Amino acid sequence: MLARTEAFRIASGRWQPIALLAAVVVQIPPMLWASQDAVIAYNGLRARSGLSTAYATMALGIIVATQGYRYRTADLTFLVVPHRHRVVVAQALVVGAVGVALSAVLFAGWLAVGVLRHGAAGMRLDQPGRLLVAYAVVALTVAAAAALGVGLGTILRGSGVALLTLIGAGAFELAFDGARFHGPATAVLGVLAWPTSELEGTSLVAAVGWGGLALGGALLAVRRDLAT
Repeated sequence: MLARTEAFRIASGRWQPIALLAAVVVQIPPMLWASQDAVIAYNGLRARSGLSTAYATMALGIIVATQGYRYRTADLTFLVVPHRHRVVVAQALVVGAVGVALSAVLFAGWLAVGVLRHGAAGMRLDQPGRLLVAYAVVALTVAAAAALGVGLGTILRGSGVALLTLIGAGAFELAFDGARFHGPATAVLGVLAWPTSELEGTSLVAAVGWGGLALGGALLAVRRDLAT
């Protein structure tokens, strides 16, 4: 029930459906007109289907988590569902499902265009296991981004503050070699933008870890709602 409620809020929002549709539409021109060899097309599947989707999903998670505080409906929600951690979990699940669905559409689109240009062998259709692993990495990263967005938004309770925090974290991480591609904002880049890099595995662990930490912190934070 809570998941259906959160899905309805996203679908009935003013800008959320438009933003999600735009995340797909903006990739259609490069999908149709990009020209590259089969290796580049295959290696780009993860980045093109997951990179923008992960950050869009992260932003959506922040908006979904903070809109109750922005419009003063969080108190009403808490009265209906006193165990507010269930609401946070529902938000993370719904936002993650939306992001994974979007990435699946884009992954299938880029794969289909690649097959038309380079043939089934060029896009590894004869190796379904590799394609499945490639998309599994995208789906896991996008789900982690959803958890991070919802968690950070719940903790900070302001969409502007949460987005600026991520932007600041990303600038800090990119400035230092030790943090680059391993922080909450740039781990997604390490997983999806550099699919042949040695950072891939550690960046994936970092992305999942930061998402888990943010969501765990949010669950602890909402336990104080009754007292405050």
